[in-house]
Amino acid sequence: MATPTGPDRKLYAAGFKKHTTWGTAVALGATDEVLLREASGIGPPEIPIIPLLESDHVFVKQSILGNVPPKDITIPAYMRYEMGALGRAIAMLFGTAGVPTDLTGAYKHTLQWADASLLFGCYAEEFPGKIYEATSAMPFKLELGFADSLFTAALTLKANTVIETSAVNTLTQMDALTLPASFRETVPTFQQAVVKMNAESGAAVTAETALVVSDLSIVYERALEGTPPHVAGSATVVQPVCGGHEGGEKITVKLGFPRMNATNAAYFATFIAGTPQKMLIQLTGALITGALYYDFKFYFPRLIMKNPSYTKDEIIKAGLELITEESAAAPTGMTYLRPYAEVVNLQTTDYLA
Repeated sequence: MATPTGPDRKLYAAGFKKHTTWGTAVALGATDEVLLREASGIGPPEIPIIPLLESDHVFVKQSILGNVPPKDITIPAYMRYEMGALGRAIAMLFGTAGVPTDLTGAYKHTLQWADASLLFGCYAEEFPGKIYEATSAMPFKLELGFADSLFTAALTLKANTVIETSAVNTLTQMDALTLPASFRETVPTFQQAVVKMNAESGAAVTAETALVVSDLSIVYERALEGTPPHVAGSATVVQPVCGGHEGGEKITVKLGFPRMNATNAAYFATFIAGTPQKMLIQLTGALITGALYYDFKFYFPRLIMKNPSYTKDEIIKAGLELITEESAAAPTGMTYLRPYAEVVNLQTTDYLA
C-alpha cells in the first residue's frame, strides 16, 4: 500500500534487520517487522548549530551545522515467544546465540552474555509521507517487565544518525515487512511467570518454592563508551565499543512482594550477610506439540541483594533489587557463569544468522 499520510500512528510500520557495515543501510524485508506499542522516539538528530562569534560583528551573521550526535531510539513492544526481528536485536545485545537445539517439534535457543557485543542493524519507521531510517543502530539496553499483565520489552538502540532520504529503505521495503508465523498468538502474560531463588551454593533452584511476587522487572545493559567519537571525513560517529565492566548494576532484577512475610523479611539478613543468590525467571506459554510448550527462561547464576525495602503503608509490602556478578563455577542446575536466557519456539535458525 502507499505510505500513509494521515496522523494516525497505528497505520505506520517499523522494522529492524542485522547488518555488518557500520554507516551503511541494509534493505528490510520479510520477517523484519517489529510492532510498536508506543512511540519509539525516532526523529531528526539533534545537530548542534554553531554560531560564528567573530570580531567586528555585533550580531551573529552566520551559523554552521555541527557533527551529527548519536541518537538513542527505544523500541517499546509486547514480547512474544516467537520473537521475530525483536528477538534478533535482543540476541545482538546478548552477543551469543547459535544454532538452536532441535527438540523434535520445537527448538530451544540459548542466548549467552558475551564479553562484548558490537553487533548492530538498520532500523526504519514510517511517518506521514516519510520513512525515517536509523542507518546503523546498536542494541545496548533491554528492559523487561509487565504492563496490564502482558510481558513487555523496551529495547534501546544507539544510532549513528536518522535520515528521511534513504535510497535503501523506501515504500517497497516497508511494504515487504512481515512477522513470523504464529507471532500474534504467542504473547506471554504475568499469569505464566514463575520466579524461584536460593543461595548460589544451594541445590538446583528449580526445586525451590516459587516466590509470591506482584511486580517483576529485568534490565540488561551493555557498558558502552559514553559518546563514540567523530573522525575526519564523516559527520556521524564511528561504531561504539564497550567501554567498561559488564554486569553489576547494569544487569539487575527487581521484585515486588504484595505482603511482607517471613520469606522476604529474611532478605534483610541475607543482604547484610552478602550471601550470593541464584535465580530462575520462567514463563511457559501454550502447547506447541506433544509435551513441548512455548517457554522463556531467564537464568541468573549469581546475584547480590541490594537494599531490600519494606514500605509501612496500610498494607506493608516488600521490595528487592539484585545486581549481577559472574560465578566462579556454574551453580547446580545451571550451565553458564553469567546471565543467560533460553527460548523455546518454532524458529529453526540462529537468531544471529
